[in-house]
Amino acid sequence: MGKNLINTNIQSLRLLKEAGVTDNLNEFPINRFNIKESFKNEDIENNSQTMNLKIEQQLLKIQDLKELQRFINNFKGCALYKEANNVVFSDGNPNSKIMLIGEAPGHDEDIEGKPFVGRSGKLLDKMLNAIDLDREKVYIANIIPWRPPANRKPTENEIEICLPLIHKHIELINPKVLLLLGSTSTYALLKDKTPITKIRGRWFTLNINGKNIQAMPTFHPAFLLRQQKQKKYVWEDLQNIRDSIK
Repeated sequence: MGKNLINTNIQSLRLLKEAGVTDNLNEFPINRFNIKESFKNEDIENNSQTMNLKIEQQLLKIQDLKELQRFINNFKGCALYKEANNVVFSDGNPNSKIMLIGEAPGHDEDIEGKPFVGRSGKLLDKMLNAIDLDREKVYIANIIPWRPPANRKPTENEIEICLPLIHKHIELINPKVLLLLGSTSTYALLKDKTPITKIRGRWFTLNINGKNIQAMPTFHPAFLLRQQKQKKYVWEDLQNIRDSIK
């Protein structure tokens, strides 16, 4: 009697398994929608990591800025390119010791194909002029080379996908110092979510593809257009940047 019951149970379990039933009944119900969503998030993260490894391998072959620009022009790994008018690669002097890194292009930058050409760009020019610098004496790029729709902030996934591109960009320029404009570029490169109001003006050492480079976060010019009282702090940061290359 006992053996027959066991055999019957085993057969029943086999039938359930063949039918695709893999879980036991639990005391509390399981929300399958949440489980699927968690799988989706894991898949996105894993896909991003896998893609970055492939991008980094391809970037190893690139030896100069022209090759990098050609690579980014043809890059389809970040969906932002689909709605952008232009790739916004860089501006300024590639031999400069100072590299400025912003967030992403806005409307004006997307149209002209150059970083910081709108209102925030004009303010940046004035800031540089105040310490006897200009676009011919610095080099300017962004974390993201395509404009996000409606000027929204780039997502973490978009930042992660583009990170190998900006790392390679920094490697090729080989600046002495980096000025990180705003919270997005600061977080992207430092992986530090400390508010920009508390982290600006401090020196950090970044390891970019095996080389240490000094970096300082400061306020983004667009922020200064809204909070003009903060300009004095950027003035201090810019002076420190200028003095660091003497």
